[in-house]
Amino acid sequence: VGCGPNGRISALARCSIVNYNGDIIFDSYVKPSLPVTDYRTKWSGVKHKHLDGAMLFNDARKKIRKLLLNKYIVGHDLKNDFQAIQIKPHPLLVRDTSICLALRHLAGLPVNKKPSLKVLSGLVLGKEIQKACHCSIEDAKAAISLYKKVEDQWDNCRNPFLNDTYWSIKS
Repeated sequence: VGCGPNGRISALARCSIVNYNGDIIFDSYVKPSLPVTDYRTKWSGVKHKHLDGAMLFNDARKKIRKLLLNKYIVGHDLKNDFQAIQIKPHPLLVRDTSICLALRHLAGLPVNKKPSLKVLSGLVLGKEIQKACHCSIEDAKAAISLYKKVEDQWDNCRNPFLNDTYWSIKS
């Protein structure tokens, strides 16, 4: 959601976390510290009514940080999520499906353009998501399913220089 003048300050209003099996381990609406001026419902799925009685931001942040501590974090285009939650996890624990070249390859997409979660889910999983508006649970489940498709190749996804085929041995 957006706070401040013209909703320009992005804030967390819902957080959903699933485990490796896609089971929900946390799902809560979150009341931002600043007044919401733009709900961005088409993208956030959040409406005014969802924030009535929602968990306070600082309480949600503590719970989320505790759940994510020293765990692999899988998601799509996580930079904005981390900014909204105000956390900075170790980069080696982050599995961001938006930057994985192997997923782009599986989807038949160019490697130089970041695909949306909706596009990747449709092409790689054969599953249509975000039909009406975003649902953070649906997005989390799609991201973990995409990750599983390339889990064994993950280090090569992120850094092709780690791939043994990059460093060919000359005879």
